[in-house]
Amino acid sequence: MSKNANARRAVIGACIALFANMGINSTFSIFLPSFMAEWGADRLADIALSATLGCLVTFLCSTFLFAPLLKKLQPRMIFVICGVLAVIYCLICNRATAVWMIVAAGVFGGINLAFGTHAMGVAAITPYFGDFGAKVAKVIAIVLASASVGATAFSFLPGALLKVMQWRSVYLVLMAIVLACDVIAFFIVPKQVAVEGAAGADQAQAADIPGLTRKQAVRTPSFWLVFIGILFLSISYLGISTYMPSLLTTYGMDQSTASAMQGVMQGVGILFVFLGGTITQKLGVKGLILTTAIPIVIGALIYAYVFTNMAVIWLAVICSVLCVAGTISANIGPAITAMLFGNRDLNAINPIFSGGASWGGAALATQVIGRVITAAGFSTGYLVAAIICVVGMFSLFAALALNPMKKKS
Repeated sequence: MSKNANARRAVIGACIALFANMGINSTFSIFLPSFMAEWGADRLADIALSATLGCLVTFLCSTFLFAPLLKKLQPRMIFVICGVLAVIYCLICNRATAVWMIVAAGVFGGINLAFGTHAMGVAAITPYFGDFGAKVAKVIAIVLASASVGATAFSFLPGALLKVMQWRSVYLVLMAIVLACDVIAFFIVPKQVAVEGAAGADQAQAADIPGLTRKQAVRTPSFWLVFIGILFLSISYLGISTYMPSLLTTYGMDQSTASAMQGVMQGVGILFVFLGGTITQKLGVKGLILTTAIPIVIGALIYAYVFTNMAVIWLAVICSVLCVAGTISANIGPAITAMLFGNRDLNAINPIFSGGASWGGAALATQVIGRVITAAGFSTGYLVAAIICVVGMFSLFAALALNPMKKKS
């Protein structure tokens, strides 16, 4: 870690804010049974629109809106915005009297995710990349892992609170926690000054930073190949994890054990995100891509063709650990952006990948993989997930082969 006190404060503040705001957006599935009890199981598809619409909003905002905004907003202001969005989200859920209000809350959750996926974390530490030196990949991994830690923590907290209070009251408790974390992060993260590479640097200073502008990057084949690659990896990984409990129960595992497998995936996922920084530092971006994609493919194929004949818990655990390697895909966006397009417009380009492509994949995953499973069964669905992952992997390798920064030099 850097000896620069401001750099350390930026990392700590970003981790706290990312932990809380990403955590609150992982709670939808926890409250789903409560929503069904309130409005009826026959409204499940309508209620689920909240998650689908939220992911879609995240995709649209990250891809088209936040790149220019990040040039004008300091990280501390982003924390304030995310805190306000979280409060609105929780209050709507707390006061909801109809399904459409839960769906509307998903819009605010999606905007929060769009900010948080990149802006709350990487944007806060970007000005200090020079201070981190060779450890910058590890620092990015630590910040991104705080989101996974938050998702895991917020998966257990509502369940515990629901035993002692109504679900509407739980939302108020979560709101207080998120708001407190954002306030703490606001005061910990230093006020950003004119640091080279920081959002808001003047044009003369920014012109000296190596790399392409967002407009220049969009015109390169590598940009779209990266977008497709991350999109496909997200569809594959999230499609696999979404339907994993249903697959396990279909092949004879009890529901509580199948649900525990998701806990395994989330817990090990934190470790994989941490490892992503070390992998990038030791093996480079190509090694990171391989470490992300190959385990997903192997896990999906085992689920598709082996687990059906050997429905044992240890095999499910192995598959879950393999497939959860997909969490490393969170590290691909920042790493590959810097390699292919430089740091000049990092905070404008990376949200399109880390937010847009990733959450675009999340929005598509349930539909793409789910419809295949519905039409042709789990084995075919997981085979398709493996194929999509392979296509995404080769798309990323093609982007590296066409590296526009090499042509520029």
